[in-house]
Amino acid sequence: MSSQTHEVVFKTTKDKQSVKADVIIPSTASTSQKPLPVLVWWHGGGLLQGTRKGLAPHLQNAPEKHNVIVVSADYRLAPQVRMPEILSDAGDVLSWIQSDAFAKITNNKADQTKVFVSGSSAGGWLALLTASGLGFKECGLTPPPKPVGCLAIYPISDLKDSFWNTKQHPVTYFPRVIDGEKELGENLDPKSAVLTFSALDSPRSVFYHYMIQEALLPSLLLDGTGINPEAFSVAKAISEGSITLPPTFIIHGSIDDKVPPRQATDVYEAAKAKGFKDIELIIEDGKDHLYDRDEKEDMASMYAFLAKYAV
Repeated sequence: MSSQTHEVVFKTTKDKQSVKADVIIPSTASTSQKPLPVLVWWHGGGLLQGTRKGLAPHLQNAPEKHNVIVVSADYRLAPQVRMPEILSDAGDVLSWIQSDAFAKITNNKADQTKVFVSGSSAGGWLALLTASGLGFKECGLTPPPKPVGCLAIYPISDLKDSFWNTKQHPVTYFPRVIDGEKELGENLDPKSAVLTFSALDSPRSVFYHYMIQEALLPSLLLDGTGINPEAFSVAKAISEGSITLPPTFIIHGSIDDKVPPRQATDVYEAAKAKGFKDIELIIEDGKDHLYDRDEKEDMASMYAFLAKYAV
């Protein structure tokens, strides 16, 4: 038997936009057994592109293999919205998981007290932000319910890093300079239609590379908001004592040239310096961005961490 996938449409708190999420329930789940933990995952793409359908094989297999309910959620994409809307959408998912509606769709098979947040790349950043509550106040938002754990996969963590603020013509890993006006067109226009996802093979699929090329991430996410990029700097906030993290697992490839590994190590080192005990970092030697999309990658250490705190 295979997992059951339920597509859910919910209205966002901010602006009442329709956003979709997939709830994937293992076939072995039953109301007679102990309720299952919930793993919420957000896709990457710099908060500019991507889709909830971009689940790596290990995430697709997780419900059956690890007996966990997976929620893969979309969110509105920049620059047609900015960070306040994106963070609001992420927070809405966690609030919705606490609702009677979520209990009903899972037929009471979910343990709503055992929620873990995860994500890849920019989605890993959303996981760190929702787990800590960082940036919500500055965005005029109420932090979502605290998860019991965070599983960040090669996450972005600091908009002030020089990587996001230094132009590359061309990007080191991309064979040519991208003509943004020609290739991205209206996708660059903040006033064009708001998208809640983009297909992995759409014209928007080069947006991330163009953003790095032109060092645009802070402006694409924050222009017009008046919010300081440091409001979302995870390691800095930990060092200052303004946030804490639940048990947190971070994993990153050592040769990642799309998100520097220091985005992960800085968070880990700040947390250890502050005496955080329940934090783990793994740097996968010789592995690049998106390495976990390989079918051979089972991410066993990540799921072992989840199991440890799901008891």
